[in-house]
Amino acid sequence: MDEIDRTILATLQEDADLPAKAIADAVGLSPSAVERRIGKLKRSGLIEKIVAVVSPKAVDRTQSILVELEIQNEHRHTLETFHRWVDRAPEVQSCWYVTGDMDFVLLVAVRDLEEYNAFIDRLMAEQQSFIRKYKSLIALKTVKRGMTLSLD
Repeated sequence: MDEIDRTILATLQEDADLPAKAIADAVGLSPSAVERRIGKLKRSGLIEKIVAVVSPKAVDRTQSILVELEIQNEHRHTLETFHRWVDRAPEVQSCWYVTGDMDFVLLVAVRDLEEYNAFIDRLMAEQQSFIRKYKSLIALKTVKRGMTLSLD
């Protein structure tokens, strides 16, 4: 990855909807050369996917809640079952397997606390043999939201 690739990646992280011509003008290449580089960055795995960032307000999912989970055991089958459950849960935006007092942290986006309670009820009913305890951290205000990574 050279400096031109870094500039292309930084530009795409800010606005992936920019036409190749605008990116080409910024890096001093032709639009076709930029498109080839973007294709190469995708094939190499540096760009996992290009997505639209949807406004939580526009889809009425303004309540963000971090959920810390402590699990009963870390058997492979149990973990795989939980991973599949999380993949299917539309409320879960992100899930991390972490170190420390808790084992997983989920980022959950819901309309309100009523929807969150329904999510927790479903989680506890469907994963009751897996979850030992959970703790909710309700976001009061979003200070920063994004997926931009440093390219240094």
